[in-house]
Amino acid sequence: MYKVLIVDDEYYFRQAIKVSLPWEELDLQLIGEAKNGEDALELTRMLHPDIIMVDINMPIMDGLAFIKEAKAEGFHSKFIVLTGHSEFAYAKHALQLGVSNYVLKPIDEEEIRSSLCEIKNVINKEREAKVELDDLKKQAAEKASLLRNQILNDWLLGNIGSEHLEQHLQSLGMDIVSPYYMTAVIDIEAIDEHARSISQMKTTIGSRCAKFVQQAVNKSFKCEGFLNGKGQFVLIFGSDDNDFGQVGELCDSIRSMMAATNEYTYTIGLGNGYLGYEAVPGSYKEALYALKHRFILGGNRVIPYSKVAQTAMKVSLYSVDKRSRLLMSMRTGNTREVEEWLIDFFNNARLKKASIEMLLVAGLEIFSTCMEFLEETSQDINEIFESQTESDLFQFIEQLNSFNEFEEWIRSLIRKLMSHVHANKSSRSAMIVEEVKTFIESNYANEEMRIEDIARGVHMNYNYLCYVFKKETSCTINDYLTQIRMQRAKELFDQGFLVVQEVASRVGYSDANYFGKCFKKYAGISPSKYISHIGNL
Repeated sequence: MYKVLIVDDEYYFRQAIKVSLPWEELDLQLIGEAKNGEDALELTRMLHPDIIMVDINMPIMDGLAFIKEAKAEGFHSKFIVLTGHSEFAYAKHALQLGVSNYVLKPIDEEEIRSSLCEIKNVINKEREAKVELDDLKKQAAEKASLLRNQILNDWLLGNIGSEHLEQHLQSLGMDIVSPYYMTAVIDIEAIDEHARSISQMKTTIGSRCAKFVQQAVNKSFKCEGFLNGKGQFVLIFGSDDNDFGQVGELCDSIRSMMAATNEYTYTIGLGNGYLGYEAVPGSYKEALYALKHRFILGGNRVIPYSKVAQTAMKVSLYSVDKRSRLLMSMRTGNTREVEEWLIDFFNNARLKKASIEMLLVAGLEIFSTCMEFLEETSQDINEIFESQTESDLFQFIEQLNSFNEFEEWIRSLIRKLMSHVHANKSSRSAMIVEEVKTFIESNYANEEMRIEDIARGVHMNYNYLCYVFKKETSCTINDYLTQIRMQRAKELFDQGFLVVQEVASRVGYSDANYFGKCFKKYAGISPSKYISHIGNL
């Protein structure tokens, strides 16, 4: 129902209006009456009527003054002015104030009924438009949120070039552009078996974290928070002077506030601070590495990478160099190198008389490297072995009874992985190359297309994609893209497109001079000479 307020200083007139109209039949509810504009203003503040029927000539505050004041206070009620013939000039002024309609006294029932119905239709259309607008705003906000998360996650993974990153951040309203950056990763654990499902809880962790981060972050830092693909909440801090000394304390404050609201604990891995956009993926990897050490150090705390890195220097079995060698050997499918790596690794572990803690860290890191290799090659983990969470893995390694069992598990894991991936490598690599070619065929005219865009388009890791394409085709992706563009340019010239700038634009070049150099390198002659040659045929 639509709420109606009557404002008129004549008591009998108000009573006549009240009894003369079939309010319920018209889907109207008479919610009050007032004898002057001042009383009407008070009722409007309390009752928020949809429609106000108001006389012009009243004591204390007249109708026009009331309308003007109500609109000044932000009320969106629709007004019907009730006026006599002698007050018609005032009625015209009322219309200038945005009054919906006016009705001359003495009131005709059909006229007032028609006026009320017209206003109801106006209100209906406005409400429908508001619902549509709210839906559009909601959709826009959701799309902006998805785009924001995609940009930030691409940044973490190194899938977006620094030359475009600042533009993306600013266009999405993210005030984090700074000289120095540091990352933190927040993960959640259940305190006991009676706690609700972690996976269900992670669906709400983002909004909770964002709220507590907003409360805790010091003005000396810029900060953006978002969920990564694992349901962990990531924080990127920006600083003007590389002074991140308070970040650990800040993160611990966030952890405490979150833990106080439910039956879960929160552990935060903290990377180091570095200069430049391109250092953020490294800081993120450090934060993840630090987070893994909750299995040794215990959870429900902030674990800085600087702390675990110092310990690792003393007892580490799995250095950065070892990791790089293993990953490269797996990528190339060199089983001899992998076997040599395994022999060297376990000989070193025996020589250092590795404890279970040392083996646990090494086992987690090796398993993580295997998962990274699988992700690069877009393989399904379930096709190789049952998916294990880090907590399951921790329990599994702890339950091993001897060093030999640990060694056998590592060897079996890597061999199984190598056998599966490289058995399908040729067909898989060919599929990847075809996906890239198809993507380029569809998008070569986009002058802003970069290899990062192609990698996202085919859902592949940037570095691995470049490696596979070059190995399978003996040319780089950039060279292939240029080749396709030049072939299409030649076809356009052959079809009668004779303006070089137009053809350059159609095949993805905004700079006609640069296009000309590329075409000459491809065809052996400049575009203008090629056009002249066509004309002489």
